[in-house]
Amino acid sequence: MSETNPYRNQIFHEVAICKSFTKASEKLGMKKTTVSRNIDLLENQLDTKLFFRSNKGVDLTADGMIYFKFIDKGLGYFDAGEKLVRTRNDIQTGEIIIGALSHISHFYLIEKIGKIKKDFPKLSIKVITGSTGRNLLDLLENHKIDFALDSTKMPIKNKDIQKEELKKIDNIFISNSPLELKKIKELENKRLILGLENTNTSQELIELMKENNVTIKPDLEIDITELKIDATKMGLGLGYVMRDAVKNELKNGELYEVKLPIKLPSSTINLLYLKGQLTNIDKKFIKDYLKK
Repeated sequence: MSETNPYRNQIFHEVAICKSFTKASEKLGMKKTTVSRNIDLLENQLDTKLFFRSNKGVDLTADGMIYFKFIDKGLGYFDAGEKLVRTRNDIQTGEIIIGALSHISHFYLIEKIGKIKKDFPKLSIKVITGSTGRNLLDLLENHKIDFALDSTKMPIKNKDIQKEELKKIDNIFISNSPLELKKIKELENKRLILGLENTNTSQELIELMKENNVTIKPDLEIDITELKIDATKMGLGLGYVMRDAVKNELKNGELYEVKLPIKLPSSTINLLYLKGQLTNIDKKFIKDYLKK
């Protein structure tokens, strides 16, 4: 079988995204018959059906889904290469695409973005928030983002992914009213709002408590920092979060740090990126803004 035409792969990709020959042809700036003919030729060449056709549009077949995964990843590589060439030295009008956990975007990243946008107003910045560290890795490996900001301490098997520590932040318990515990054992009698049990942050806290002969059990398990903060404000328990995530609430007296007789574990904001894939603009933002 001869190799498929890269041009047809682009057409296939657009049809799969739009789920319509008509919409795909409009986006590609070509006739619908041209789009349809190229898909027919691609299907004949691969000797399989890639789409289910109906009056409502098209959907990928099982073979189409498999093919799409490879084409989508391949086009991601092409886009990354084009961007490296096109925006390498143009910070005035270039683009940065950042992946980050939502709470890191809220209390850490947005401040840095504000500073670089003040210096370079026409610089385009896109922020894609991931619900998990694994989600951020997928975005990075498929070239959907330039780099990621993560704090989950997940194992990284891909040797091409580089990891750098940006900032250490203390974890604290917060309350909606002033609270001091003279003995750490008192935590056993408090309602606690923790992250999910299988996260590194929760595991480190539980291990520390065990070392101090304290057994804690969450009343609420929430994997999103913002929701833990909201639940604490409602008086549903003591929330366990990174101090920087509630710096404004602590400052204005909306929330209070629980005073404890021991120091709690800290978390680290890490920078993740693919080796050799950062543009000069990415490097400048990281060096002059993220690391300051």
